[in-house]
Amino acid sequence: MIAANQVWGIIQGHVPRRQWVPSEAIYALVELHGKLDEQDRQPQSARSSTPRWKTLVRHVLAGELKKGKVRSRRRSDPPAGLKDFRKNIRN
Repeated sequence: MIAANQVWGIIQGHVPRRQWVPSEAIYALVELHGKLDEQDRQPQSARSSTPRWKTLVRHVLAGELKKGKVRSRRRSDPPAGLKDFRKNIRN
């Protein structure tokens, strides 16, 4: 099974800094660069179809968010540049 420190190492080594990155892109990087085994790919619980490794990625990001090492945008905030993009479309 992949460990939390391995997930964090992949994130640090492959996710661009100082820009918003969608969680699906982070999942893709971890899946590409991580050594995921069958246990990692099993559902987190009987009632969930989410694989264990994706849950671990979320937990790692939440832990690093609390430490101030990553930032999160509020769900109501659009990605950087989107406000300007929308403004230019209207003009």
